[in-house]
Amino acid sequence: MAAGPWLGLLAGAFFAEVIGTMAGFGAATILTPIVALVLDMKTAIAVVACFHLFGNASRLVFFGRHVRWPVWGWFGITGVLLSVAGAALTVRLPSSVLTALFGLFLLLYAGWSWRAPAAALPATTAVLLGGGAASGFIAGLLGTGGAIRSACLLAFQLPKDAYIGTSAAIALLVDATRLPVYLAEGLIPRAYVLFMVSLVGTAFAGAWLGQRLVRRIAEAVFRRFVLVMLALMGLRMLWHGSL
Repeated sequence: MAAGPWLGLLAGAFFAEVIGTMAGFGAATILTPIVALVLDMKTAIAVVACFHLFGNASRLVFFGRHVRWPVWGWFGITGVLLSVAGAALTVRLPSSVLTALFGLFLLLYAGWSWRAPAAALPATTAVLLGGGAASGFIAGLLGTGGAIRSACLLAFQLPKDAYIGTSAAIALLVDATRLPVYLAEGLIPRAYVLFMVSLVGTAFAGAWLGQRLVRRIAEAVFRRFVLVMLALMGLRMLWHGSL
């Protein structure tokens, strides 16, 4: 990979991890369409899966002691199983279809988040199991299931540190499940190994800055700016995927 795109992707990864740490989710949602500008969609999903794993591991360094393990366990039961199914489907679908699906997902996600940022769900085990299944499948298929995970965790009114830590622990489990499927199918060429190594430090740096900012910055205006950008990227990907 040339130096220019490499540095650009690292900058995008850093930005995505800062926002993902502050919100508890969203790093993959932001980064995947950026990486897809340079790489094939399937490769982009696999590369971002690696970065997402590094990022969630970094968040646990700062928030791991606050994880609510019962919530993690119930959500992870179905999340792990369905993430494998979603990842297996990713390998078999054409890249153009995945690009269009991801564009549609971004549009729906941005619209839902804008209109109902705190849509209430009941704090039940059924919500955790159903949310784990939906989040895991979408994470395996498109590389991002954080919006569903966030909606489910918000129902339990966790303190901010517990919310971020539990979300990171769940995502780490799902990432560790789907990533071997991508690697076994060769979705990440050996030429990108050095780039993948550089993502480790980028993820940790982004998580460090995000955890410093999360208590200091009002997120409302910036959050809406990010949603607008995601919607625009979604339109672009939906257009190109359908050509």
